Amino acid sequence: MVGAMEEKIVVEDYENFKVYSLDKKYSFFHIEINDDLAFYDKMFEYFFDEHKLIGYTENNSDIKFTPTIKNFVTLYKALSNYIDDLYDNVDIKEIDTEVVKILKEEYEVNDGDEGCLKVRLDKMGKIGEYMFYCILKSYFGFDCIIPKVQLTTNRNMSVYGIDALFYCKDKDMILFGESKLSNTLENGIVLIKKSLSSYENSLKNEYVFTLSNRTLKDKLNMFDYKYGNISEQCIDIEDFIKKANIDKIGIPVFIAHGSENKIEDIMKNLNRISEKNLLGLNTIYYFISLPIINKSKFISVFTRNIKERRDKYESEYRKM
Repeated sequence: MVGAMEEKIVVEDYENFKVYSLDKKYSFFHIEINDDLAFYDKMFEYFFDEHKLIGYTENNSDIKFTPTIKNFVTLYKALSNYIDDLYDNVDIKEIDTEVVKILKEEYEVNDGDEGCLKVRLDKMGKIGEYMFYCILKSYFGFDCIIPKVQLTTNRNMSVYGIDALFYCKDKDMILFGESKLSNTLENGIVLIKKSLSSYENSLKNEYVFTLSNRTLKDKLNMFDYKYGNISEQCIDIEDFIKKANIDKIGIPVFIAHGSENKIEDIMKNLNRISEKNLLGLNTIYYFISLPIINKSKFISVFTRNIKERRDKYESEYRKM
C-alpha cells in the first residue's frame, strides 16, 4: 500500500543517484546502493573524482584536472586532510548526556584525561563536509563562498559550527550549512538538533571569524564581490544585515547515515527537525539525506582509497 506521503514524493535521476524530494527535503540514493564493496568504491569514485576534488580545493568549478606537477601536489595535499589520525579531547562537562552517548557510538573513543573523551572527529567530519559541498554545488547549483577545509577552526566549531558557506544567486541568499556523518539517521538528527539549538551564535561567530575577516577577503569570492565593502564597515552580523538589506538566509542540513534506506521513513524523520527563523530573517531550510548503509565500512573503504590515491599522486609527482 502506498502511503500518503509517498504519493507526494518526487523522484528524479541525477548523475549516479535517484533523488527523492518533498518540501525541501531530499534523499540521494546511489543507483547501486547495496552493502557490498562495489557500492562503497563507486561512492568514493563519485565524490573523489579528480575534477570535483581540484575544483573544491581551488574553489573553482570550471577548473579541470590535468596531470601536472602543481595538480599532483595540490591533490596530494588535499587528500592528506582526510586521513589525519589526530585525536581531539572533548570535555564531557561541556556536552549533554545524550550527545556524549552518541559520540561514543559514532566515533573511536579512547580513555582520555579525567572528564574528557578522546574522540577521532577530524577525518570523518571533513569527509562529510566535502560530500556536502559536492551536493550543494552540483545538484543545487549554489556557489561556494570558501571551502571550510581551508579554514582552521577550533574543536567546538568543528563539531557544532558552520560546515559550509555558500551563496544562491537565484534567491540572492547566503547559506550557512551543517553536516553530520552518523551510524543512523536518528543519531544524525539528534546531533543536528543540538547544533541548530545554538545556531544563531554560530552564525554570529562565522560572520566575525570568516565573512568579515580581512585576511580572507580575497578568498571569499561572490560574498566579497557583493558585500565586501559593506562587511568592512560592520561590527557584527546584525549590523551587516541592516546595512546590506539582507532579508533571508538559507540553512542546508546534510546527514550521511547508515541503516535507514526506506524513503518514506527518511522523510518522516527529517520532518522532525524544527525550522525557525534566525536573526529575525526569513530562514529557508534544506534537509539532505545520503544513505551510506554501513558507516564503518564506508569510512574504511574511503580511508583506504584516499591513501591509495594519495600515494599514486606522490608517485606521479616524483616521476616528473
